[in-house]
Amino acid sequence: MANKQRAFGARDKIGYALGDFGCNMSFQLVTNYAMIFFTQGMGLSLKAWAVIVVLAKTFDAINDPIIGAMVDKRTPGKNGKFRPWIFYSSFTILLTTVLFFADIRALSYGFRFAYTLTMYCLWSIAYTAANVPYGSLNAALTDDISGRTQLSSLRSIGAALAVLPIMIAMPKLIYAPKDPVTGISPIYPERFMWIALVMGLFGMVGFMALYFLTTERLVVKQEKTQYSFMKSLLSFFKNRAAIGISLASFAQLTFFSSAMNTVQYVFQVYFKNTGLIALGNLVMFLPMVVLIPFIPKLTRRFGKREMTAWPMVAGIVIMVLMPFVNFPQNDKGGWLFLVLLGLANMSTGIFLLITWSFVADAVDYQELQTGRREEGTVYAIYSFVRKMAQAASQGMVALLLSAVGFNSENVAQTTPEAAAGVLRVSIYLPLVGIVLMFVAMQFVYHLDKQGTINMSETLRAKRAKQESQ
Repeated sequence: MANKQRAFGARDKIGYALGDFGCNMSFQLVTNYAMIFFTQGMGLSLKAWAVIVVLAKTFDAINDPIIGAMVDKRTPGKNGKFRPWIFYSSFTILLTTVLFFADIRALSYGFRFAYTLTMYCLWSIAYTAANVPYGSLNAALTDDISGRTQLSSLRSIGAALAVLPIMIAMPKLIYAPKDPVTGISPIYPERFMWIALVMGLFGMVGFMALYFLTTERLVVKQEKTQYSFMKSLLSFFKNRAAIGISLASFAQLTFFSSAMNTVQYVFQVYFKNTGLIALGNLVMFLPMVVLIPFIPKLTRRFGKREMTAWPMVAGIVIMVLMPFVNFPQNDKGGWLFLVLLGLANMSTGIFLLITWSFVADAVDYQELQTGRREEGTVYAIYSFVRKMAQAASQGMVALLLSAVGFNSENVAQTTPEAAAGVLRVSIYLPLVGIVLMFVAMQFVYHLDKQGTINMSETLRAKRAKQESQ
């Protein structure tokens, strides 16, 4: 391992955190607001949106391993192995995000469908070309267990810096005054493109900070052998750590995170107060932020897996009770709903904050088992799983909302029965998700505290031996 660069420190941590700020300025906008933009704004049906998102996310997922393999085949240059990818891709993310939210209402229905699908795929390529190298960068900045945990937590802080303004500002910017008859607020579709431009420019600042502040220092000497993606793929499926974190993330994104996507619809048609969406988002999100200062000490003392899995039991209890709670259709009912959902969300907080540290450990475990360092491939396959989860989540949410009678094309006409159905969807999906997350982390992912320490020490000794040769 070559380590002639400056020591890992504050510059790397700040830069890495701001990298996820750059990613999420685009990602959160697309993930949380594309469906409402294209269904309520551009006139596509929920079923059409479900088809688009499943096709686009499947394409995106297939694209991840391809880009991961391209990243791993690249010989590190003077600017590193991963950072150049992030630098150049940041420009295309800005362009495709803005075009994605263009006002296309003047086009025919078929052209609107085709344009949306095409732009979603192009945006996905641009985003993946930055995000796969960014995720791989964690394992290249340091091999210290505590340092990687800090990077994962700081990555979450960077994401929060993007998520919080979006959570607070978007409901105030996109919703029009209430319909005087139904009390339901429609949206302003013409504002989305300008919002995308502003957020895209802020995202560029984050990417540039990452590029200029971080240094790749974990360059592992490898034998000059032909790279084989299939060989790496087979190794991944023998990597229990990678499978465990992949299953947990799939459950989290497919089921649990769906609550974040459905909350805005719950307040739009059930509680009929879009003004509470921003405050509600904070209630759900801020408890995780409170955990951040305590994570390094907790994980050092008890272990990452241990501190991730067991708090989920409390979340499971809350989610089991929520279907039996009668939520009145007023502000008090809305706050009760948000507090309970926020507490359940907090029980998964440590998992969400240190997910990427688990991925870095999975990279190490693959190296321990195979002798090959394949950050890009491991992260890309893991990212493939995440993208398929996002496809399943967004497609499933759209179809379920349609099934319960939510009227996306004329939201003011949504019936009380349909509104109650939207509420039920927002409860049952995260209940399934948190149960599956606990099972994956407790019974599939196997690197406990001592196992992680042993793995790190073994790899350090191996790299020191290689360096001395």
